[in-house]
Amino acid sequence: MTNKYFISRWTATGFLCLALCVTNMAVAMAQSIAPTDLNAVFRDAIEIGQKRSVKVYGATAGRVDGYASGIIVSPDGKILTMQGVFLEGSNLRVGLADGTIHEAVVLRRNRELQIALLQIAASTPDYFEITDADVADKGDWVVALSNAFKVADGDEPLSVNLGVVTLRTTMHARLTPRDVAFSGPMVLIDAIISNPGAAGGPVVTQEGLLVGMIGKVINSSDTNTRLNYAIPTSALYDFIHDRKPDVAEHAVVESRPGDLGIHLFRLGGVRSPAYIDRVRENSPASEVGLKPDDLIMHINGHKIATVNDYDRVLSEIRAGDEVILVVARGDKVIRIPLIAVEKQ
Repeated sequence: MTNKYFISRWTATGFLCLALCVTNMAVAMAQSIAPTDLNAVFRDAIEIGQKRSVKVYGATAGRVDGYASGIIVSPDGKILTMQGVFLEGSNLRVGLADGTIHEAVVLRRNRELQIALLQIAASTPDYFEITDADVADKGDWVVALSNAFKVADGDEPLSVNLGVVTLRTTMHARLTPRDVAFSGPMVLIDAIISNPGAAGGPVVTQEGLLVGMIGKVINSSDTNTRLNYAIPTSALYDFIHDRKPDVAEHAVVESRPGDLGIHLFRLGGVRSPAYIDRVRENSPASEVGLKPDDLIMHINGHKIATVNDYDRVLSEIRAGDEVILVVARGDKVIRIPLIAVEKQ
């Protein structure tokens, strides 16, 4: 089954009805189990997930969250998490379950799935063994763990959500002013896991088997709709082992210099504020509604005080990179995400 997530009111209603129906079923099932029994049923799964999950801290940009969750996927410190602006800073850190904090580096990314592989210099004996076999079917109970809203800063346990798998599907979403880029398989879940900081956390079965990793927030401002989903283990396996040929192709494209389609007002020299003079037609900037006289204040967490600052930061952006601009327009400050294209 393939869906085009150019969200319409019809699709939003369909997802809402599906979620409500399955939620009612989940509540009915939960009410048939005594609270003490319910704790016992999921205790092992929660313990397994907590030991193999991490907290990821990085850069912030305007109102963009500088934190996420992650899962340990090897004994030598490899971590899977979500792609985002928080990975762009020089102070990327990973917090383990024992409360220790370790510096991290990005090994690889995949823009279609919006995921990234990190490395820390630490032994991680408790980890998820990622396989190419998908786990859990529609109607199965699952537990989702994450550092939603950054409520756990030290060795505190992650937040836990209990839910049911509602559907396995494939989604193709594009980057517009309303949506994020995502293309690939997903497992829809009726639990509310699409929250700041939750992306990158594990979703496990009652037995503690990994179902997938909580996905990046996909929402529509038109319908106020979010998808609660996980990226399945088979897709994670392909990414870790670089099995899909298009991953390498994307890497080649993303290594080329990036362009946003913005021309700054430069008559005052490189020390002038970074005001937009004009926006190229059919460019990333025009698609997200940037306008002449917008003042660029931040790019991916970097303060932009002058034209020179803009040029310096832009020179490090590659085609395919996710870019978060914070601009001043009149008396408003606006956060605008866009994807850089190949420089012409």
